[in-house]
Amino acid sequence: MKMIDMTRQILLVEPEYKSLFPSLGLMRISSWRKSMGDKVDFVKDNPPEDYFGYRPPKLKEHYDTIYITSLFTYNFPEVLKSIKYYQSKYPNARINVGGVLATLLPKLIKKETGITPHKGLLLEAEKFPPDYSIFPQFPDSITFTTKGCIRKCKFCVVRLLEPKFFVRNWEEDIKPNSKKIIFWDNNWFASPNFREDVEKLKKIGKPFDFNQGLDCRLFDEEKAKLLSETMIQPLRFAFDSPAQEGHIQRAIKLARKYGLNDIMVYVLYNAGEAYDTPKYFYHRINELNKLKVDSYPMRYRPIDSIQLHVVSPQWDKIFLRAIKLITMFYYGKGVIKRSRKSFLEMFGKNTKEFKAKMHKIYLYDKSIKRPKHRNNK
Repeated sequence: MKMIDMTRQILLVEPEYKSLFPSLGLMRISSWRKSMGDKVDFVKDNPPEDYFGYRPPKLKEHYDTIYITSLFTYNFPEVLKSIKYYQSKYPNARINVGGVLATLLPKLIKKETGITPHKGLLLEAEKFPPDYSIFPQFPDSITFTTKGCIRKCKFCVVRLLEPKFFVRNWEEDIKPNSKKIIFWDNNWFASPNFREDVEKLKKIGKPFDFNQGLDCRLFDEEKAKLLSETMIQPLRFAFDSPAQEGHIQRAIKLARKYGLNDIMVYVLYNAGEAYDTPKYFYHRINELNKLKVDSYPMRYRPIDSIQLHVVSPQWDKIFLRAIKLITMFYYGKGVIKRSRKSFLEMFGKNTKEFKAKMHKIYLYDKSIKRPKHRNNK
C-alpha cells in the first residue's frame, strides 16, 4: 500500500522593504509550523547583499500555505508587489497576510488583492520561540517581556496592534550564543513582572536593550537602582509630548544618580497635534542636550496613510528637510549627540536662531545642482 505524504509545504515571505532587524513574526511562524511537521521555506524578496546570513531557497512548484508579512503603512507598494507575485505564481496556495500594515489598513489590502488580512497578533505562533536558523548570522536575540501598553497615545499604533496589555514568558526566545538581547516592549515599566525580569536578566548576564524606549513617568528610585545592577545598553526614554514634561528631566537625573549614563531619548515630531510645533521640537532637543544625553528625532508618519512624506499642519518642508539633513549628514545615523558646542552650531541658542539656521540649510540644499538621472535605453 502506497503511503500518502501529508506533509504541508509552507512558504514565509518578507517583501523587499528595508528592515534593520529580521522578521520576528515570521521566525515564530516558522517554529510553529515546523512543530506540526510541516516543511518551511523562507524568502526575502530582493534581499540586500548580506541579510544576516540569509540564503535564498530553491522555491518549490507547490506550496499549501504562504504567509506574507508587512511592516509600515508606507511600505504598501512593496507589500502589494509581493502579494500579487505569489498570487500569480501559486494560484492554488492559501495566502495569509499579516503584520503592521495589514492590521492598520485591512480594507486596502482586501480591495487590491481580494485577501482578508489577519489583524493583530497571530496567537498560535506567539507561543513559539523564534526560528533563528533562518538568519544564521544575526548576532542577537529578539523578544518581548510584555505586549501592549497601558497608555493610549493617539499617535501610536500599539493601541490598535496590541490592544490588551499582558506579560509573557520570554526566556526560551534567547539563543545561547547571542551577543545581546533586544526587547521590543512598548512599556516594560508597567509590567508586574519587572523585578522578576531584572533577576532573570542578571542571571543570564548578557547586555540588553529595550529598543522601543521606557516610560519616564514610571521611572522611580527602585527601578533606577535595579537597572544599575544590570547590563542595560543604552537606557532609552521618549520625550514625545507635554505629558512627559518634567518627568523626563527627573528620570535622566535619577538615572545619573545610579550611574546609568548611557542614555538616549526619542523625540517625536510632525505628529499633527496642536502642541507639536518646530518651536516645541527645539525646546525638547535643547532640554535634552543641556542634560547631556543623546536624542533621536523621529519624524511621525500617519498610521492610516501609505504616503512616506506627510507634512502635518504645524510644520513645513523647510524644517523637515533641514532636520533630516543635519541628523543624517552632520551627526550621522540620526542621533543628536550630547556635545553642547555642536548643538548650538547646528540648531542655535534659541528658537529665533533655530528658525534662521533651518532656513539657511534648506536654501543651501536647494541651491546644490544635482545631476539628472538618465534611463539607459
